[in-house]
Amino acid sequence: MKRVRIGRLGRPHALAGGLKFRSEAPEALLGQPRVYLEGLGWRAVERLEDLAGDLVVHFVGVTTREAAEELAGLDVYLEPEQLPEPEGGWYYFQLVGLPVLLGEEPLGEVVDVMDTGAQDVLVVRRGARRLLVPLQAPYVEVEEGAVRLVAPPEGLLE
Repeated sequence: MKRVRIGRLGRPHALAGGLKFRSEAPEALLGQPRVYLEGLGWRAVERLEDLAGDLVVHFVGVTTREAAEELAGLDVYLEPEQLPEPEGGWYYFQLVGLPVLLGEEPLGEVVDVMDTGAQDVLVVRRGARRLLVPLQAPYVEVEEGAVRLVAPPEGLLE
């Protein structure tokens, strides 16, 4: 399985080489001895700081603000087996590729999961169409190996 994007390095913090870590699940970085940085490979994590709700990461060998600026904006990845158990039972990447069932009949396939701010939405490919399905009860249930559409929102299948 390929690496999973867990966030992005933000702007440098202070002068000692720290970078703000931007992620929807910053806890994935906690306890990680190393991470994969986009285009650069594996980098050892020296320490993490909690700064008023922001997570600041320090990498081994990155000791100046100038060195940190070179890393700003890079995506951060982990191997799937490095990820902690998800709080909600699954990560978005685990849903992509799952079949979507309406009753026992195949309806389509999850091709993406979007965070719209108000709720998460499954993007389901049904032939040439893309359906946007709220990822919440009472609409869907995530099961082992499939997503079941329990109560389609009005107008979804028209």
